Amino acid sequence: DDLAPSGARARYEANIAAIALSRALEAEERPATPEEQRTLARWSSWGAIPQVFDERNEQWANEREHLRELLDTDAFTAARRTTINAHYTDAGYVAAMWDTLGDLGFDGGVVLEPGSGSGTFIGMAPSSARMVGVELDPTTASIARGLYPDAEIRTESFAETRLPRGHFDAMIGNVPFADTRLHDPQFNANNHSMHNHFIVKSLAMTRPGGMAVVLTSAFTMDATTPAARREMNSMADPVGAVRPPSGAHRRP
Repeated sequence: DDLAPSGARARYEANIAAIALSRALEAEERPATPEEQRTLARWSSWGAIPQVFDERNEQWANEREHLRELLDTDAFTAARRTTINAHYTDAGYVAAMWDTLGDLGFDGGVVLEPGSGSGTFIGMAPSSARMVGVELDPTTASIARGLYPDAEIRTESFAETRLPRGHFDAMIGNVPFADTRLHDPQFNANNHSMHNHFIVKSLAMTRPGGMAVVLTSAFTMDATTPAARREMNSMADPVGAVRPPSGAHRRP
């Protein structure tokens, strides 16, 4: 259902403009100007407008074909995949999480964001943080590089990220939520669902004494099977937790 056609199409047009600009920047091998960064910042990925990829939705047939022409087959497939969990984090959550990390004693270092999207956590990071983001969708990763040229953006599945244990001073982020298991023998031998896998792997990659602040699904704490929580508890000491009110993420 296209419940808000004008808003949805505005998001689509903003996304198309961001894609075109990011490609131009890569071709010209130059950073974005402040005005161009504002265009890139309007990128919202496809989680809010999955109807673009619904072959049964004739109202979006023209936009779907335009996107097929703009992206190659792999990029189009990756973009379609993002409709499952590409819902970016409100800046209010991001600011509160960075404040928490600072209150816990973080004063600088290398910081991991394992599902970085277009980089809201990177954009709001303190100057003392050297950010490393991991983003599966190549289009989104390209836009993040245009927005934040000083950050390291790795275009890959976090399941395929190969960095040493204890590599990071801290981890922060909103992990993707899905009842999906990713193949990662080294860091997901217990076959956890995606959000728990991301947390376990991030903890393994954070040095002793480092800190992790993560926004995750309620199922991390509420799952009847405690295996994921036990593994996390064996790797790190819990400092605190906050449960947002039901529906808080969906409020305007």
